[in-house]
Amino acid sequence: MEPEQRYVVFYGCLVDTPALGQLRIEAHGVLGVDRHTGQIVGRDTHDGMTTAVEYVSKWTGDASVEATCVETETLEDGQFLMPGMIDTHTHAPQTTFLGLGHDLPLMEWLEKYTFRYESRFSDAHWARTMYQTAVQRIVRNGVTFAAYYGTIHLEATCVLADVIREAGQRAYVGKVCMDANSPDYYSQTTAATLDETREFVARIRADAHGGRQTLVRPIVTPRFVPSCSGACLEGLGALARAQDLPVQSHLCENPDEVAFSKSCFPDCSSYAEIYNRFGLLKPGSIMAHCVHMSDEDIDLISATGAGISHCPNSNFSLTSGIADIRRFIARGIPVGLGTDVGGGYSPSIIDAMRMAAVANRALLATKRDRGDVLQGKDAVPLEASEALFLATQGGACVMRMDDLLGSLDPGKLFDAVVVDLDVQNSPVPPASAIPAVSECAKGPIDAWRLRVEQFVFLADDRNIARVFVGGKNIHSVL
Repeated sequence: MEPEQRYVVFYGCLVDTPALGQLRIEAHGVLGVDRHTGQIVGRDTHDGMTTAVEYVSKWTGDASVEATCVETETLEDGQFLMPGMIDTHTHAPQTTFLGLGHDLPLMEWLEKYTFRYESRFSDAHWARTMYQTAVQRIVRNGVTFAAYYGTIHLEATCVLADVIREAGQRAYVGKVCMDANSPDYYSQTTAATLDETREFVARIRADAHGGRQTLVRPIVTPRFVPSCSGACLEGLGALARAQDLPVQSHLCENPDEVAFSKSCFPDCSSYAEIYNRFGLLKPGSIMAHCVHMSDEDIDLISATGAGISHCPNSNFSLTSGIADIRRFIARGIPVGLGTDVGGGYSPSIIDAMRMAAVANRALLATKRDRGDVLQGKDAVPLEASEALFLATQGGACVMRMDDLLGSLDPGKLFDAVVVDLDVQNSPVPPASAIPAVSECAKGPIDAWRLRVEQFVFLADDRNIARVFVGGKNIHSVL
């Protein structure tokens, strides 16, 4: 077998959103990747004359680069290269009841489905089978980086980390902590949940040799306030601070959950204050849902540097409500997208993008109809480019990896997907069947802008031709 060339140079359309509202398209782009480091070494607009070797030599400053070290790949018509999508909130074990129970409110849904089926992951062998199916499905949807919840089981959650590592995906993985107000068959003592969380962190970190570039890293995971005692939250906060670990949990998802949480800690004036009291709100904390946020909740999230995972599919499916993400963005709070499988019925961040657009429009109409005065961005529907930002660069900001992920800038890791709009049986009609593309576009860049809009609103996993993580191709549609 011949050795793999160190560099690969892609020719074709490049699409990313380095800032909210900024859709950057290079219709005739060229981008180079160093497979040894997994990083993007350079990007340009192709001039039609410069060779791949010359590009690599220019980008790396190495005049000795030889043609045998450089591979080239030319994207087909209808294909573009974009950053990998980031799922900032998903529950790997909940694929075992995906699409069920959406006629129930959150707390009843947890009792009927979630706790019952998550408890089965006490069997680590069964967990491996379930997790392999779940992770492959998520990767197939173009998710290169995900924040996963496991279950309360140490061994099964270690298996989840192994499965993700074997798949080549990037991830935060958390062992779920529950020591209060939980079923007897699915809870732990405070000592056990804290001890096993420390053991989980130690095991995962033992396999982490690449620092922040390591594929799988641990994340502190209190399920939510009602399922954790004060002693549990205090211990988890201390662990997160001592080992500089990210944190993930749920916040202000459902009115009953908010009331329950406040009743558990009546001396706290807001739901967010409970997390903050125990040191669980900080840069790198990922708070999911955030539908029913008070001004104090938002103030604390903003002041602590925590981020928000917007999960519109789940928020609709469990009738939780609509998160006002414009309100968060205006305060400088990082916002990304989450699928929240299985509260959400789809493991696709493409679905999350269009559901975010639908949620925004529903909220906009509600405010208009009740007579609110709408100004600035509050009066404008979420654009496709903004949804794409939330799915990529926004998610990277929430995960505190925006210096390494989220766009196609040189120096960043090559976590990317090749989108194919013209694949057989594509849900996106070919450009030839959409006269509006050619008639409304003001040139090739604008034509691609319209095609990207179609990707956001029409595409699914069939349109994900290839998935790359750290420069390695981890999924291809042949």
